[in-house]
Amino acid sequence: MPEAAAMPIVYACVSPHPPIIVPEVGRGREREVQRTLDALGRVAREMAAHRPELAVLIAVHGPLHPAAFTLLDADRAEGDFAQWGAPHVQLSFPVDREAVGVVRQQAEACGLPLRTVSRWDLDWSATVPLYYLRSGLEGARLLALNISFLPPQQHFRLGQALRAAIERLGRRAAVIASADLSHRLSPEGPYGFDPAGPELDRLLEEAVARWDVEAVLSMPLEFRERAGDDAVPSLSVLMGALDGLTVRPRVLSHEGPWGVGYMVASVEVAAETGLEDGLPRTAVRAPVHPLARLAKEAVEAYVTRGEVLQPRLPEDALAGLPQRAGVFVSIKTASGALRGCIGSVVPTRPSLAEEVVAYAIESATADPRFPPVTPEELDGLVYSVDVLSPPEPVTGPEALDPRRYGVIVRKGPQRGLLLPDIEGVETVEQQLAIAKAKAGLDPDDEQVELYKFTVKRLT
Repeated sequence: MPEAAAMPIVYACVSPHPPIIVPEVGRGREREVQRTLDALGRVAREMAAHRPELAVLIAVHGPLHPAAFTLLDADRAEGDFAQWGAPHVQLSFPVDREAVGVVRQQAEACGLPLRTVSRWDLDWSATVPLYYLRSGLEGARLLALNISFLPPQQHFRLGQALRAAIERLGRRAAVIASADLSHRLSPEGPYGFDPAGPELDRLLEEAVARWDVEAVLSMPLEFRERAGDDAVPSLSVLMGALDGLTVRPRVLSHEGPWGVGYMVASVEVAAETGLEDGLPRTAVRAPVHPLARLAKEAVEAYVTRGEVLQPRLPEDALAGLPQRAGVFVSIKTASGALRGCIGSVVPTRPSLAEEVVAYAIESATADPRFPPVTPEELDGLVYSVDVLSPPEPVTGPEALDPRRYGVIVRKGPQRGLLLPDIEGVETVEQQLAIAKAKAGLDPDDEQVELYKFTVKRLT
């Protein structure tokens, strides 16, 4: 697929998902949250004005895998309200299958575990928002995604990958985060009361109104569990998708008459004039380490002139580094989306400098997950070089540490590698699940060979 011009997400919103607010289900009780209904109507009108071609729905009660995100890969996405006594209320949307493929590629490139399913009878976290917002989505195709049990930081990274995929596609996209807030607001509610409930609602409303990403990503899990949180994962994906863009969030309503918090918010996205991936070009810092600078110079020489750079480094440039080692060169956009990454776990050339030049060029031009880097992109790219220690076999997970060690999982010809100290990967279990997913293995498969290695990350 040819590289399309980068296009920002044109609109985003947060929608609650209680089936009772659908008139055919609530039979009048929906009027108890009239402010919510009015706000959803406003969002639908605003969304329609932006003419989205792609609707990205972040659901929370769809097909769930604890260590992987789930994406619908089918011709149509369909659901109804039969479970709630209204089987005649049915929804059906065409799925953007080209977008499915690009999102899969981008997630793989970012080391994010993502699986696809061919069948998903849309659940209420999908059907309720779509019921109210469908008038704003005329002519749009759907991309339906469900969350996982992975940390908020991983959901944020998934949002960044979604954004990069949307820009590759060149679609006008609207992003819908389905999210109820606390489920513990009232002793009379179905889930009872906990003091953490009202506090969670207050903090999340403030975080969305101020667009305080750190407040959402750093919310303690124990606190969220006490509060009955149903919002942080989908909000984290939404905030990742809008990372680096100039946004204007507005909380339009916030109610909780039945013991559950319902918030509607709109997010207008400013034009990207003068921006590169949502950040001023001056915000892209120059590489500091000579090898990272060499990677940048090698890519620019090859992309602009077709020249393979002959490395010339100061005598002390490689101080503290081995003469030969495995190397990975990563290229990212200013917003953190991966643009290319190729390397080897063992040395393949006479020197580190030659490894860096070769893998920098390959990352920019030969990574099969991405189109080649163009001259127009060069000013907005950021480079890093990982120098690997020789992999050593380990007998079990107890020898691993995701902050300190990278991991290689191998079973026959299948192999998955994950570098260390990746944001959002906090436990060995998460690290192994992602590495196994990259190898095409079941996350529960324990009959695998494990290797660990360290890296020196040079930027």
